[in-house]
Amino acid sequence: MTQNLPEKAVKKLIEIQPTPGPSPWGKVAKPDGALKFKKMKKYSDYFSFKRLRNKVVNRLAVTTIIVTTTATMAFAQDFIFIEGSIHSFKVDEHEGNSFEWAYYDATFNPMPVGSIDYLEGQFETDVTVRFNDMDRTVSELVHLAVTETNPHGCSTTRAISIQLEPNNMFLEFASAETQDCYAMGDYYAPLRVGLNFLDKPAGVPIPESRFPLSLTYDVRNITEGTPAVPGNSGNPMVIDYIAENDYYLQVTEATGQIDRTTEYELTITSVRDKYDTEITNNSGYDIRLQIRVINHLPQSGTMDMAMAYTITGIEYTGAKTF
Repeated sequence: MTQNLPEKAVKKLIEIQPTPGPSPWGKVAKPDGALKFKKMKKYSDYFSFKRLRNKVVNRLAVTTIIVTTTATMAFAQDFIFIEGSIHSFKVDEHEGNSFEWAYYDATFNPMPVGSIDYLEGQFETDVTVRFNDMDRTVSELVHLAVTETNPHGCSTTRAISIQLEPNNMFLEFASAETQDCYAMGDYYAPLRVGLNFLDKPAGVPIPESRFPLSLTYDVRNITEGTPAVPGNSGNPMVIDYIAENDYYLQVTEATGQIDRTTEYELTITSVRDKYDTEITNNSGYDIRLQIRVINHLPQSGTMDMAMAYTITGIEYTGAKTF
């Protein structure tokens, strides 16, 4: 556009800036001040005032296209998270400036109250947020933005786009009831773990990136009539990723008795992934409560806890002669 202009004319053309307000030229604001146009008129050997005006309009239009294109490109997600997860972000610190983070939808309208929790630093350079579980059924594009303002009141806003996926993970017992004969050692309860609780037979595993999982459970001795107690002394069980998607919950409390059938009630109370996303109990779909029956052994005597067989209860009746 300026390749045939002298250097001074180019410099003056670049200096021209738009000003707010109505424009007789249409939607593009009029260049700032007639004085600059008067200075430019001495280059009339190269172009007329009308041609200069057209060139300025074209320049402003090009700028608008670049901004629009940039904004459009921002709608492609920068990150993909599962709703309910916690993440941290930061921008550079500039001394004396203030910062404020905000949460918007795909078209930069404010998201509903309660859809995000600012756990740390909403008005700082470093922020930690939870993208709350809103029971989405499809993915949603959102934006997390930060506005930086300097002491003069000038501000800029930067934003990242995030695709939030529905929290449709599930973790449950493989069956609502199990029965086994008494045996020493811990109980390894088979689990079913995966994505899309509405289509569990599809067997879509939770990605490795979400592991390890942490799980808490309660145990109640139905036979003894005792209250439920937290399993594993109240400490979360850590479940590491298994490529075969074959998971078990190790239960140390449901030991049973050798001479008495015992029933236990096992309840999974909470499950969270690596990002502290709660893998919720999909009510009506998930088996989070299991009845565990341990049947006594059909004999009398006592068990040798080292050798795992009875050492009493056999009576010698004598030798047989023919």
